[in-house]
Amino acid sequence: MPTVQSGGRGTISLMDDAIVQEMIAGVAQLEPSSGPLTTVLNQLKKVMDSDTAEPQHMEDELLPNVDLAAAASTSDDVTIAVDNPLFYLVGDVLHVPRTGENMLVTTASGTSPVTVTRGLGSMAAAIVNDEPLWILGGAQREGDTSRTALNTLETQKTHFMQIVRNSIEGLGTQLATKQHGGDFDEQFEKKLIEHKRQIDRLFKFGTPAKITSSSENLRTMEGINHWIQTNRMAIDGTLGEGEFDAFLEMGYQYGSSEKLLICSQKVNRSITNFAKNRMRQYTGEETTGLSISEYMGNAGTTMIVSDRELKGTTYGGYGFLLDTEYMLVRYLRAASGGSRSEAYSGNMYCKRVENIQANDADLRKDEIFSELCLQLIHERTAAVMTGVEG
Repeated sequence: MPTVQSGGRGTISLMDDAIVQEMIAGVAQLEPSSGPLTTVLNQLKKVMDSDTAEPQHMEDELLPNVDLAAAASTSDDVTIAVDNPLFYLVGDVLHVPRTGENMLVTTASGTSPVTVTRGLGSMAAAIVNDEPLWILGGAQREGDTSRTALNTLETQKTHFMQIVRNSIEGLGTQLATKQHGGDFDEQFEKKLIEHKRQIDRLFKFGTPAKITSSSENLRTMEGINHWIQTNRMAIDGTLGEGEFDAFLEMGYQYGSSEKLLICSQKVNRSITNFAKNRMRQYTGEETTGLSISEYMGNAGTTMIVSDRELKGTTYGGYGFLLDTEYMLVRYLRAASGGSRSEAYSGNMYCKRVENIQANDADLRKDEIFSELCLQLIHERTAAVMTGVEG
């Protein structure tokens, strides 16, 4: 017998299966970003292939021109204990910034102390322990012989490429079923975002290592937080304009006059509060969807990008100042077949490997594969601030 209803017929009387559902194509992702550091490096094309899983480079620098006194001395002492006696040659003019005194090196044997003539055209004054000593250059008498050559030796740096793999599987029946959203390719695009976000985290917090696992090499890459050792500034409180300018002054001692600051939202908010008149905002297609602020300071031009992954009690107060001229993404086997001619979804270092399931499996399995590292050059071109609280 049929069900009989009196009066108007509303949707409450309809079976759910009888209602045609309208569904937006695709699935909205909660976190669509893959990470600002990988995005910026991709956009700047700071990517280069490699023929080895352990790419290397050589670093060198000019002769040091600043040293420290290793002990206190009076204004009458003519022997000055120094931290680095190999920095000095006979004839060097030394300058003490605090007192304004200049001295002439008369004996430099490569061991501490060095012998000097005090008060060279200036008044001699007592020197304290850890007193900065500037090596201005040489002064020689007429008819003198040439000076001993001083050289800096190159240092070799090795980087370890890390293999990062993420897979997706779909059973045959599910793949053959028509869906409103979340099909195999869409799920793979989500996996690509996860893959790139993992790489972004490794770029920041990875530590270099090479171990043996099941008789094969397992390598992990170095991230910028481990790499930056010299220029580290603990704010440990409120970030004001003075602290920020001091941080930039430290970070701009070497390298380019334009750098990138990857920082937490808390750090970005603090900078915006005191620097509104010195900031310019960029958004849109030219920034690949990133919101980038340009800070015009005395030290240089700083492009500022918030990183939502920098959060929590520790990394919520972090900011990394980076010189992209001294950074490269190095990759190996980044296209199908191991060649290096094909980019996947705009990423030179990623490749999509299809149909890696077992031959008799009623499913499909693909993966996104990267073998890569950050090649970081001259860590004194970079800096990191920590402990920003507001």
